Amino acid sequence: MRTIRYLGLDLAWAPRNSSGGAVLEPTQAGAVRLVSTTHLRSHEDVLAWVARNRGKGQAILAVNAPLIVENSGGQRPCDRLLHDHFARYQVDDYQANIVSAGHPRTMGRAMMRMGFDPDPQAEGDRIIETYTQPAQILLFEQDRPIRVKHGPMGARKDAVERYREMIELHLTRSTPALEVSPVLHALFEKDLGNMTGTRLGEMEEKLEALMCAWIAAYLDLRGPDTCAFLGDLEQGYVLLPTTARPPAS
Repeated sequence: MRTIRYLGLDLAWAPRNSSGGAVLEPTQAGAVRLVSTTHLRSHEDVLAWVARNRGKGQAILAVNAPLIVENSGGQRPCDRLLHDHFARYQVDDYQANIVSAGHPRTMGRAMMRMGFDPDPQAEGDRIIETYTQPAQILLFEQDRPIRVKHGPMGARKDAVERYREMIELHLTRSTPALEVSPVLHALFEKDLGNMTGTRLGEMEEKLEALMCAWIAAYLDLRGPDTCAFLGDLEQGYVLLPTTARPPAS
């Protein structure tokens, strides 16, 4: 079995906000196992987490935030493509430019300097941009995404509960299969009832990071040709898995 790790990062758009991380590893049975999730408070924490968890072998890092951003205003071409394909599913529009997305752009460049190649088809360590809302549409076969981090506490808790249910329902039966493990069980069974806004935010970030890590595994185990690639390496792109269903034999 190859030595590889799949990292997922729900990266904040502003340095004052927190981020979430998740780490998956492949199993001998061809599935993936959740190794850890974490809450990251600063950009230094994010970079240290990446360095610590990339392992000694290959690593693929999927990030839920804009990475390649060269336009000074408005939207990137890939953001307009996202709108064209997913607006009818009520996916939130990106307004990624150097002003609005300066922090994730800076962080993306820092991680590329660490040796992560933004080309999904490259060899070695890779960093890819993804977007969990349209990924939900494709993986969960829903007509709209589950929105976390928005609304009053009760609605946010309901969204987290639905999100956990959808991940368990679809990704544990997908290819690659998300293996039920103690770390995953603890994440799914965490009581939401008495959670404060801060703790709930940490849970939301961890679930988003888990989705990103699974997308990194999808890219590796099913190949770039099975992914949707909107945009380009010069002006920015978003990579999405196309289905959670097992490939036809």
